Amino acid sequence: MFVFGLLLAGVAVFALLAVIFGKSDKVRRPAWTTFAVSLFLAVASIVTASITVVPTRNVGIVTSWNKPTGRTTGAGLQWTLPWQGIDEWDASGQTYAHLGDQCVWVTIAAQRRACIPVQIEWSAQAEKAPENWAAYREVGDRSRFEVFVERRVNPQINGSMTSIFASFDPLGAVDPTSGDAPAPDLNKTYKDTLITALNAELGDEIVVKSVAFESPRYDEPTTQAIAAYGQKILEARNLEIDKANAKTRAEITRTDASVDQVARCLQIAEKLGKEPGLCMGGTVSLTRPVQGG
Repeated sequence: MFVFGLLLAGVAVFALLAVIFGKSDKVRRPAWTTFAVSLFLAVASIVTASITVVPTRNVGIVTSWNKPTGRTTGAGLQWTLPWQGIDEWDASGQTYAHLGDQCVWVTIAAQRRACIPVQIEWSAQAEKAPENWAAYREVGDRSRFEVFVERRVNPQINGSMTSIFASFDPLGAVDPTSGDAPAPDLNKTYKDTLITALNAELGDEIVVKSVAFESPRYDEPTTQAIAAYGQKILEARNLEIDKANAKTRAEITRTDASVDQVARCLQIAEKLGKEPGLCMGGTVSLTRPVQGG
């Protein structure tokens, strides 16, 4: 638009010369009209080239002949020099959404595989907008910002996820007493860890606003390993119970064998109200008779 305005200004200059040096009204009148129209359009074009409207929550990157000047603007109506332009850099909230079936597969402890559902809300740092704008180019129908997200932000998020979950062991969540395997609370264990990792990699380029995990799911071998581990815990618990019961029965048997049978019979006879003389010979039944009608 600025170049077009310059061309129109040139036309206006030639028309003005024709008005000044024209030898007849037949020449000067059309030249005057051309001058007026060209001058108006030139001014309008140059003014238009100096105005840019930056959308809400975006950062304006001021460029001069398609090179960043280092200056940025906020949203709204912005003025620049006629030969400068403003390109947009998205500073609004962005979402790395990988929930449900879109979860992120990572390799965890013992070379097992887990799919981690996660959502990360972030926004670009306005101060780094000119540098990042200059570092990336449009690819096809994707803007510079979209290329920045695709090549810079998302790979770092994926890398951080892989790093922090490398030591994650789902077998550690199995209850050591019951063998049950409740879903681990990843928000409690890994939320702050992931934020710290992202700040270390992207802290001067993006702002991490929130991180939220859902319950992970596992590949088939890992699921089978968790079930087998829980079953072993259950079997071990049952074995301990059986050993304890056997020990108790053995103690009862040893106690009964060490008690004097006559003395025991006398105690029972006294309790049941029987004649104690019945305990002095032979095997005697001291059970109460059933009362008939």
